[in-house]
Amino acid sequence: MKLIVSDGRAYINCVFFCLVEPGNGRINLRAGTHPLTTQFSHAHGDVLPNADDAGWLGASRSCDIVLGGVRGRDGLIPNESFVSALIARLEVEESMGRTPKLEILP
Repeated sequence: MKLIVSDGRAYINCVFFCLVEPGNGRINLRAGTHPLTTQFSHAHGDVLPNADDAGWLGASRSCDIVLGGVRGRDGLIPNESFVSALIARLEVEESMGRTPKLEILP
């Protein structure tokens, strides 16, 4: 499975998934390809997707990459349903012995 982030949108295997934006005080997302896993985040108190060198993906502005479905006047409105759906897909891939990838395009 490949999660591609481009122009504020995330695609799973070339199919639109959700909107994204940098969180945690970041101005932009670090371009590149990163292994994607599910891990427990002590800082967030929950299991979240984590991309090596890119950070945590979640429905909180304290995450490095924020997932949501609607943009408001102050930016992306975080949405937990996208995080849950992504975790479910990652767990299926991990159970099959595959390593999902996050590719952030410049």
